Amino acid sequence: MAKVVKKTTIKTKTPVKVVKKPVEVKAVETKKPVEKTVITTKTAQYVNKNVMISPRKLRLLVNRIRPLSPSVALTNLKFVNTKAARILVQALKNIIADAKNNFNLDADSLKFDTIKADEASKIKRMDKSHGSHFARGLIQKRHSRLLIKVKGVQK
Repeated sequence: MAKVVKKTTIKTKTPVKVVKKPVEVKAVETKKPVEKTVITTKTAQYVNKNVMISPRKLRLLVNRIRPLSPSVALTNLKFVNTKAARILVQALKNIIADAKNNFNLDADSLKFDTIKADEASKIKRMDKSHGSHFARGLIQKRHSRLLIKVKGVQK
């Protein structure tokens, strides 16, 4: 008979060298809500429906100040000695103050959106010295309608 020999193997633990590696710590980025600066533009409006000056005289200055900013137009109109200039100076002061106080607009960013001098109602009267016929004897006092719209960036 054959002898059965059991082989036993003894497992010995070999010492394992533990090498410590530097651990990289990753910073977790928290996403903060990005504040978007939204530039809002608003418009302020000035309307005078019965200015006692003819629209032709008022349009002469309105066309001159249209490409300017309201603050520059205000300083330019202070040196013009006409009734139309005095009316426009008063209107521009009013619209600039309105835009600042009521709409919170920056005064330096204001620009004319629209500025118009249209014809308003007329006062008509008859006068014999201007002619005997109806068309020639009619005196017309023309009035204007002034519309100024200003737009600018909100503070």
